[in-house]
Amino acid sequence: MAPMSSRSMDVFGATLSRRRFMKAGGVLVVGFGLAGTELLKGDDAKTATLKNSLDPGLSSSWIEIHPDNTILIRTGKPDFGQGSTFTAYRQIAAEELSVPFEAITTVISGDTDRTPDGSGAFDFLGGGTPNIRKAAAYTYQALLDLASERLGVPKTNLSVKDGIVSGSGKSISYGELVKGQQLKLTIPVKGDLTSLFGLSVEGNPPMKPVSQYTVIGKSFPNSIIRSKVAAKETWATDVRLPGMLHARMVHPKTLGSALVTVGQLDKTRFPNSQVIVKGNLVGVVAPTEWEAILAAQQVDDGTKWTEWKGLPVSAKIYEHLREQADWTSAPVAKGRQNKGNVAQALLSAHKKLSATYQFSFMKHAPIGPTMAVGDVKADGTVHIYTHNQNPQALRGEIATMLRTTADHVIVHSYPGPGHYGRSNGGNAGAEDEAVILSQAVGKPVRVQWMRKDDLQWSTQSPASFSDVQLAIDEKGKMVAYQIDHYMPAMQDDRPVGAVIAGLPTMPAPDVTSAPIGSTVNEISDPWVYAQVPHVSEFGHGTYQVGQKASPLAVGLRDHSMRTPGQFQQNYPRELALSEAAALAGLDAIQFRIDHASEERLVGVLKAVRDASGWDTRPSPRSDAASTGSTAMRGRGVSALYRGGSYWACVCQIAVTPTSGKIVVERCTIAVDPGIVVNPLQLKRQVEGGAVMGVSHALLEEAIFDESGITQDDWLSYPILTMADAPEIKVVLIRNPKVGSYGGGSEAANALAAPAIAAALHDATGKIVRRLPMKATYVQAFLKV
Repeated sequence: MAPMSSRSMDVFGATLSRRRFMKAGGVLVVGFGLAGTELLKGDDAKTATLKNSLDPGLSSSWIEIHPDNTILIRTGKPDFGQGSTFTAYRQIAAEELSVPFEAITTVISGDTDRTPDGSGAFDFLGGGTPNIRKAAAYTYQALLDLASERLGVPKTNLSVKDGIVSGSGKSISYGELVKGQQLKLTIPVKGDLTSLFGLSVEGNPPMKPVSQYTVIGKSFPNSIIRSKVAAKETWATDVRLPGMLHARMVHPKTLGSALVTVGQLDKTRFPNSQVIVKGNLVGVVAPTEWEAILAAQQVDDGTKWTEWKGLPVSAKIYEHLREQADWTSAPVAKGRQNKGNVAQALLSAHKKLSATYQFSFMKHAPIGPTMAVGDVKADGTVHIYTHNQNPQALRGEIATMLRTTADHVIVHSYPGPGHYGRSNGGNAGAEDEAVILSQAVGKPVRVQWMRKDDLQWSTQSPASFSDVQLAIDEKGKMVAYQIDHYMPAMQDDRPVGAVIAGLPTMPAPDVTSAPIGSTVNEISDPWVYAQVPHVSEFGHGTYQVGQKASPLAVGLRDHSMRTPGQFQQNYPRELALSEAAALAGLDAIQFRIDHASEERLVGVLKAVRDASGWDTRPSPRSDAASTGSTAMRGRGVSALYRGGSYWACVCQIAVTPTSGKIVVERCTIAVDPGIVVNPLQLKRQVEGGAVMGVSHALLEEAIFDESGITQDDWLSYPILTMADAPEIKVVLIRNPKVGSYGGGSEAANALAAPAIAAALHDATGKIVRRLPMKATYVQAFLKV
């Protein structure tokens, strides 16, 4: 073998190194060098050799380019049904590398030992510049440098098409450039791998101008759908390991109960079952799943717990929040667009609106209950097999629970039922319990929650209420707007099994917690009506309901859900805007347009007006009626700005006053995300969000007594069925001059509620300011 050579070069702050061999093969591996905080942090962590990770200093990899011109990309963000991992990320990488979409043949996502950057299944487009885009841009520049040297042509004279670099009559493929060499491109990143947001790529490599796009903007199918439909995809629930045991949990009787005695296990019926107790956590393991279920039921029947009644009942939750919650425990957050003198404007108002809007607790309610397989090895290595939004964050939480470092924990990611937001901070519910039981028995253990466990012990999206005051002048202009949002802490990332067992976890939400886990209620809904001269928005936060009173420190644990925080704030604002338009005697869409200055907002409002067949007039309609058995029809509108995208929605409904039942007949949504990466996938995301939003608006509410959630099945916690889904029309507005990719998998679910409530007012002449708009609630309200 001929002597090998080693060289390196700077690539816009990244470093390209190579070792040349006179043999076949070769690969360009894009890794990264850490800048800033330590990579891995754990409970009592000490500096140690990092294992079970893609080493950021040596061989971690974002992108691999192979001699056959095929490309592999990696991302820590697992797919949760949005499709972005397998479509948008492939398109973005292909675009920056100037290769066909089909050249990206392999996508590795989620697994903590096979992906580089962490973070979760949210904000896939990263404010317009996701990690994979910068990684691909650095790679492209490195390939140009290699080609320039290889071809003897100045870099500025080179062009690339379909992975072929050309210039001065010469050409070479990416595959030929890497053939016979071992190449490593090290790019700068910063952050904490096991934090909520993981690592981010630093620097500013040149990126392809939008005007040169050939891949982005086209519809490509989601490659994983075919294998899912054909039942060839391995789901989390399919995982089986040698010697694996099955388990069911016996959770405390209430959200504050302590264990007194454990029920006896009848060994004549269940000779191979075993009861595991850790603190207040009880689990039953068995060789088969059915035996585990039956044995757990018997143990549950005989287990004694202390009583606890520390919650307000759900029927009195708003009274509790208003009168008993401590809203002084966290500083008041202020809106960034606050301006003018609202108090003075309200005093001199021609017309005023003063109202309170209520938003109930809601469950994430995945169709399939949470499950995970835990496998604690004799050497202390922990493997977890699960469907999880943030595997690296889960990795850190399990390490904290076990008092070890995160490099001892490996999380393997699989498809499963969506629960948007519940595990974005690291855990869905069963992962830590599977690890606890596996450690106890020395074998892999599969824990699957029953539906009762899932509804009663999982987190929920927090309840809230908002007080609005606004003023209208003689010309029908809104001259003042004030809103005070009240909401308990939104994000409790503590693994519940660890909490019940008394094992170490991160702290419960407090004022000093990281922003998303703090008790501070930040203003999450950007103010978009710039023409209003006097604006005041305030956020009031407090502890989770029951958290302080529960001996387990559990209470009603909250967690972010799709469009977190902003949903709770946008609903009252947009419904109040529709009420303001009615107070002024003006059309609700035109009223919004008249108070907006951002052309993209005006654009989505006009687009949704045209696409929905909106009839321009004031609300309510002239023949509105709140009595009788004849279905009354109405339409309502809402708007929102989130993640670089502008949204507008029109819902058209029919409501029967005598029953209170609302049927959403049609939902039209217009979105301007700037650059549309994949029209087909964005349309699907919007449709999915719209269905979820209608379900939230009409049906979903967590019901609880003084001890805990009382719902335990789909009858007691109903969600929208396919038969009830409305006709959905999506209008995509391409706006490439924006220069970035706006988000599309969130926001759509938040639009329906205020639009449906406004449509109800249009149909009946009455305003319902409480979610959800269940038939029984609406029926009772219309009778008043």
